[in-house]
Amino acid sequence: MRTGGIIVFVLSALLGCANELGTLLRCAVNQNPDLAAQREVVEQSRLQHRELLEALDPTLYASAGGGTRLRSLPATAAGYQQPGRANALEGEAGIVLPVAAGAYLSAGAVTRRVFEPEGAYDPFYQNLAGVSLLVPLWRDRGFAMLGYRRASALATYNGEVWRLRGVAQSVRHQVELAYINACEALAAYEVTRGATARFERLAQEARDLAGLETIPKYQVQETERDLQVGREDEEVARSAHLVKLAQLAAVVGLEKPLERLSCTPQEFLAAAAEIQAMPNVSLDVAFARRGDVQAVASDIEAAEAQRGLYEEEQRDEVNLGMGVNWEDDSRRGPYSSYRGETRHHWGGEVVLSWTRPLGRTGSEARAARWEARVRELTARLRAARVSLASELSVAERNYKSALERLKIINAGVEAARQTVAANQERFRLGEGSSKDVLDAQKNLTTVLQRQTAAAAALLRARADLNYAMGYPDAVPAARPVNGGK
Repeated sequence: MRTGGIIVFVLSALLGCANELGTLLRCAVNQNPDLAAQREVVEQSRLQHRELLEALDPTLYASAGGGTRLRSLPATAAGYQQPGRANALEGEAGIVLPVAAGAYLSAGAVTRRVFEPEGAYDPFYQNLAGVSLLVPLWRDRGFAMLGYRRASALATYNGEVWRLRGVAQSVRHQVELAYINACEALAAYEVTRGATARFERLAQEARDLAGLETIPKYQVQETERDLQVGREDEEVARSAHLVKLAQLAAVVGLEKPLERLSCTPQEFLAAAAEIQAMPNVSLDVAFARRGDVQAVASDIEAAEAQRGLYEEEQRDEVNLGMGVNWEDDSRRGPYSSYRGETRHHWGGEVVLSWTRPLGRTGSEARAARWEARVRELTARLRAARVSLASELSVAERNYKSALERLKIINAGVEAARQTVAANQERFRLGEGSSKDVLDAQKNLTTVLQRQTAAAAALLRARADLNYAMGYPDAVPAARPVNGGK
């Protein structure tokens, strides 16, 4: 149940993207606080599973002391121990060892010095050692209750690992969308810069032609006006790009905004142009890949184990106890054999005990509560499947629509460029007005912006579809630990 390499597998093994985006995703593995927090949740659940093994830890016991005229005290603190015999000094020690197969093995010894035994004045020494075995035969047979607790903790651990995978998938999705948005803002900024440059050239041509009295001066004023509007659009686009860079850094987990992107607008459009065929979409496959969905399935396993625990708690207690002991005593010394009171050294016992509570209000209510929890989680799992089916359907429709939009707008870009060139040529020859050129340039800017938006929409649709499918470019991750009682 080691988690050290899980998140690296979940993200870096998923990468099927450009180098810059891959670098940002790898950075998010170490920097994103949501991933860091969920990793620690996984570690907590791993340790919770481990701590249950304390039930199998051996227990040592030792005591020494003595008493005279022993009487039953009306109230004592928990753990208070009285000597085993009056008018004696004694020391005892022992060990209780739970056996994983489902039994408790104990061994111990006691040595005593008894004063004035049965009216005698000489000291009396006694030694006793023994081994006993307690085996639950019905309730908690084979440590079933510990098994249910560990099964629940194990399912909880698996659920947190699936949630870690779900958080990693969500972070990848967020980083991809933020990166696409930043690239789109950069491309839009470059479009406005190109429009401003065209306005500047047109304004200069208008001033030159007005100086030659080829066109009236009012056409110069129109070009100057639109030039200033274009510069204002350029500043808005530049600011929007910087905002997207800051948002991208925040999603990655960086405190300082990114300074720039290495992805150029041409590469951005080329990446969208490479997307062609619609990938195969399978609800069952996506259902098995999505970490947030599979986490609910693990929660159901944990709830079922808890229900089993409290059903086990309702059983009658039937225990088999067996023991063997050796005792010796002497009036000559603490370790000599005299058999003053003890006629036989060896002894033993076998006991079968049965306990049945007359009411099971608490255990029955607890079992019923966890049964309701199982039904609740089953309904939530069903709701998650319905939601995933809707998510896949929407992502598929958006993908197809964005792909068609980009094809349509690409066909209009070249026509818009030719219109600008034709109107500019007519303007230079004095056959057209600056307004015609300005309108053509504005139309070109609009078409280029639409092309950028369509490319970004297609890339976002592909990112949404990949996320909905649980990232088909990744090797499906199995559960880190097999469940079971």
